[in-house]
Amino acid sequence: MRIKCIVAYDGTLFHGWQIQPNVRSVQEEIQKALKNITGENIVIHSSGRTDAHVHAHNQVFHFDSDKNLPEKQWQRALNHFLPADIYIKDSCFVNEDFHSRYSVKEKEYHYILSTNTYSPFDRHYIYQYPYGQLDLKIMQEAAQIFIGEHDFASYCVYDQYGNTIRTLYDFTISEEDGVFTFVLKGNGFRRYMVRHIVGGVIQVGAHRKSIAFLQDLLDSKGAKKCLFKAEPEGLYLEHVYYEED
Repeated sequence: MRIKCIVAYDGTLFHGWQIQPNVRSVQEEIQKALKNITGENIVIHSSGRTDAHVHAHNQVFHFDSDKNLPEKQWQRALNHFLPADIYIKDSCFVNEDFHSRYSVKEKEYHYILSTNTYSPFDRHYIYQYPYGQLDLKIMQEAAQIFIGEHDFASYCVYDQYGNTIRTLYDFTISEEDGVFTFVLKGNGFRRYMVRHIVGGVIQVGAHRKSIAFLQDLLDSKGAKKCLFKAEPEGLYLEHVYYEED
């Protein structure tokens, strides 16, 4: 059977989603839990990777197993063996043509930033901006240049094998009581893409850079690189959408 799971995790103590030598990863913890359940070395496939210290409310992964468990029992069994900073929210059977990564239609990321007085309790979950106030209106204007299909090579890590053309469906920024929420929805995101876009928009909100500067970077298609990358603690993979959603 192919099993699809939705998982939430606190990324604070993880070096990201993907298994890497000598560091803690979300993927490794889940695969260890699966081995405890099935006795097999099962490899899970996610909708995409998240970086070190980045969180997820609704990450999606799938795996195949011959273990005969009811679909909701997978959720309970995995949670029994998982550490407290990972929680399986749902499990269900899916067709063999479903793939957590390749079947994705849309992803949604949230970035949370605060201009309020520093709080040690929020340090792992909100980027606590230490440089004064931000101009919400001009940041909202800056966000509009990224909507649509673009080559985002200037705003992500580029390699010769990766396509950097993506479509951003929506990009909104709101503020309430000094807390800013950046919401980005698109058909896919390259590594560091959200953090570079948000980092650039923050520079505009601080009146250090202009919207034209961000536009010039975007138009350069990688010839010029955005050097502003927002901190990972404020980033959340909020939702992954599929055809049936």
